[in-house]
Amino acid sequence: MIETLSFRTQARTVDHLGREQIADCPTAISELWKNAYDAYARNVSLHIFDDPEPVAAIFDDGHGMSFEEFEHRWLIVGTNSKFDKSVENEADRDGLPKRTKQGQKGIGRLSSANLGPLLLLVSKRKEHDFVAALIDWRVFENPYLVLSDIEVPVIRFKEPGQLFKFLPELFERLMDNIWGSPNDLKRTERLKLAWETYDRVSLEEAPESEKPSQLIANTIINAHFDEHQIEPWSVWSGESQHGTALLVSDINHDLRAQLGTVEPNSSIKSIREQFFATLSAFTDPFVDSTANEKNAFDPQFTYEVITWTNQVPNSIIEDEQDAINRSVTDEMEHVLSGNIDGDGVFHGHIKAFGEWRKLGTDYKIYPPKDFKVPKGPTTLIGPFSLHVATFELKRDNSTLSDADHSRFLGLAEQHSGFLVFRNGLRVLPYGRTDNDFFQIETRRSISAGREFWNARRMFGRVAISREINPNLKDKAGREGFIDNQSAKALRILVANILRRAAYEYFGQASELRKKILPDIQERNAKAKAEIERKNLSKKNALKFRSRLKVNLPKLIELTESTRNVISSFEITNQQDLENIQSLINDISNQLSDLRITGAPTKLGSSEDDYRAFRNSYSLVQDFVRELEERRAIAIEEINPDKPEDIAQKQLNSFAGRLQAKLRSWKKEIEAIQGAERERVKKLFEERTKVFHSLAMPLVEQVKMGKLELDSALEEMKKIQTVLDTENEDTFQSYLDTLEIMSENINIELIASQGTSENVALRDEINRLNEVAQLGVTVEIVGHELSSHERMVREGLRQVKSGRHEPGARLIEEGFEALSEQLGFLSPLKVSGNRIRRKISGEEIFGYLEQFFHSVLRSRRIKINASDDFQRLSLYEQPSRILPVFINLVNNSVYWLVNSHIEDPVIALSVINGKVVVSDNGPGIDQLDQESLFKIFFSRKSSRGRGIGLYLCRTNLMAGGHTIEYATERNSRYLSGANFVIDFKGASID
Repeated sequence: MIETLSFRTQARTVDHLGREQIADCPTAISELWKNAYDAYARNVSLHIFDDPEPVAAIFDDGHGMSFEEFEHRWLIVGTNSKFDKSVENEADRDGLPKRTKQGQKGIGRLSSANLGPLLLLVSKRKEHDFVAALIDWRVFENPYLVLSDIEVPVIRFKEPGQLFKFLPELFERLMDNIWGSPNDLKRTERLKLAWETYDRVSLEEAPESEKPSQLIANTIINAHFDEHQIEPWSVWSGESQHGTALLVSDINHDLRAQLGTVEPNSSIKSIREQFFATLSAFTDPFVDSTANEKNAFDPQFTYEVITWTNQVPNSIIEDEQDAINRSVTDEMEHVLSGNIDGDGVFHGHIKAFGEWRKLGTDYKIYPPKDFKVPKGPTTLIGPFSLHVATFELKRDNSTLSDADHSRFLGLAEQHSGFLVFRNGLRVLPYGRTDNDFFQIETRRSISAGREFWNARRMFGRVAISREINPNLKDKAGREGFIDNQSAKALRILVANILRRAAYEYFGQASELRKKILPDIQERNAKAKAEIERKNLSKKNALKFRSRLKVNLPKLIELTESTRNVISSFEITNQQDLENIQSLINDISNQLSDLRITGAPTKLGSSEDDYRAFRNSYSLVQDFVRELEERRAIAIEEINPDKPEDIAQKQLNSFAGRLQAKLRSWKKEIEAIQGAERERVKKLFEERTKVFHSLAMPLVEQVKMGKLELDSALEEMKKIQTVLDTENEDTFQSYLDTLEIMSENINIELIASQGTSENVALRDEINRLNEVAQLGVTVEIVGHELSSHERMVREGLRQVKSGRHEPGARLIEEGFEALSEQLGFLSPLKVSGNRIRRKISGEEIFGYLEQFFHSVLRSRRIKINASDDFQRLSLYEQPSRILPVFINLVNNSVYWLVNSHIEDPVIALSVINGKVVVSDNGPGIDQLDQESLFKIFFSRKSSRGRGIGLYLCRTNLMAGGHTIEYATERNSRYLSGANFVIDFKGASID
């Protein structure tokens, strides 16, 4: 006879599906945050309270649950959300667009067991009562309990304050899962048998341990939730009408480790780093509405982790978009961004060494020739998006400024990694240091030189979605994708894209790198030398001003005291003679100690003090000479008995003085030498170990058969060459300096003299450039003045011919125009003090409109300025900036007129923070663009001297600004000539 039987579910099943499925505590938190996202929350947060018994809480402002939903959905394990195709109630979405469910198996809620055993759940749906439930997940660890025998105590209440009145009863009813209830004697017997068996088996395995039933009972009895632990929840405070709160007691060690009162050790630091690496960048920080990405999402979802000590909050993790985002990575020198289509072809743009090499979708990378992209219904990978950026680790190779390079190094400490986002939410464990899904570090360990990418200084991600990439499925424990054909294809395609881009643009094998890196290194070496020169100059100036500040009052005091002594001192005997010699020695020694050398070229506010110092110093020297003259006369008059005794005494005095100073210098030099010896010794030890640390992995790879011997030897040679160059740069210059010092060459004198001469030469160049710029400007003004002069002359002719009234009007207008043009020369003058002041784009535009008013009107040329340009603000000398704009606009006028352009326009605008001066004229021939800024180069058929643009660039460089001709489409404003000016320190108000 056929019988039918049913599965019976033990309570342990819930523990298997929940706590044991999830990899770790941070992953469990991310699962609960995804549940909040599925509930259409805008905000989710984890709070850890440093109370006598720490409590953790997760709060969201999602749609929440009613009592019925808690019973029929939350308490049903494996809710069929995957197959629920009904559209969510629009009110539940709270104005948000429809979201694709991230929870697919209906067991994500069980991961709360990983945070701690005791859970208080509180939820509120709009226009419904609160619902609260209390669960101890350890009950489900008893393998002898049937799931249906475990009961979850639940209550409904209307006002927040009622929860803590009902809480004792919830705890009491929770205890029924251990002790049973008189209302159901059969269940009580089953519970008793299950717990007795579980206690006995547990004690047999660990005799010293406490009975599980007693341990759980004690926890429930002693557990305590306080109202301050739920007050940060927006529903509790009345800010929101719906949401869910999960409060956990007896929390996980990973959560306790985040508290500031926990003493940090190596283990705690490691836990905190892993915690941060998992939960930071929970949402995609690289989403940008202006980027041409087809599979990237802004989830409109914020997250935060806050610890509380003495009810004072401290945010330890928050939304990363302020720290790292698309605009930040676009500032890096190497950027790769675009979309991968269904055929596995990358279409996008690429930036290398600070310049965009291909834009839009111009850059294409095809899949490997020996790889066939899967297209089957269960193997299809589907289109996805990619964005990644990095920078040169070695400063000498970088096109970044020192400030940006340091900034990105700091960002790399916490925010680097190559991540994966699905529908805008993080897919774990990708991006953590212990995961190498795309084999970036694996390939790098084989060949650090050839494999350019480094996960510890990469910033980027792959963006996928459930809709377009349905076959990229997570493992049950959220430990990455199931290793199916789609996941393998994703890994192969991404790895190929990264490698091809590196080979073609940034890596060791790149022709571009070989071509431009020497220039970059030379530029950086010059910049470094310039910085060191400025630092030395600044250091010397600071030291000089400091000594001047200290020594000037002492010198003034010495001057007055010496003046008083001289006026009253008389020499009448041999003792007076010895006394005057002692006085001369004392004054001379004090004067020597007060001497200051190395005055900087520009003294600024210290100039008056230094003039007073020199006058006083000279006066004291005169006093000493006067004393010496009186001493010489006294020697002849007194004729001392034993002059040799006076000479010997003076010898001893001078010798003592010299020896004291020598001992002082010797002590200081030995201290510096000792510290320097230790520093150099440590540096040698570090550099000695570097080669082995880089080369030994190659030997291991050869030993394991993962790397051919020839490749390993080639790679070793590259490492040795790089290290040898670095060592030479470090130690040879040090040795050269020591050799120069050993030959008694005064390096400090050479450096300070060179610095002074450099400053003087720079000032002279600046003055010459400004004068030359003025000459160009005056030439243009002269042209305008000639027209006005003709107007006056014509007026005079008419007056002479008898037409007095019109002629007088012409003369009046002509001279007014002459006066106006002469007024324009005022801000361009370079004599006197060259004062830097705030200059606005509005001021520049107004100046140009007035300056070119006559020619623009007569030639019907329009000149306009964008709002951004008019709000531009920079701090500079008008004589350095205004002639540049005059020159550029004058050039545009010339070519617009001579090319007979219809509706000619000149525009002043701002693109990507840089000023663009453009026109709709013929533009500049590509062959001429390289020579544009060379002196004496001109294509004007008349009046062209070829110095205007040269002086524009030179004058701007003197202020740290740059100008270039725009060749890239994204830097062009009008169709003709476009000049891009990058003003240092400019801002848009």
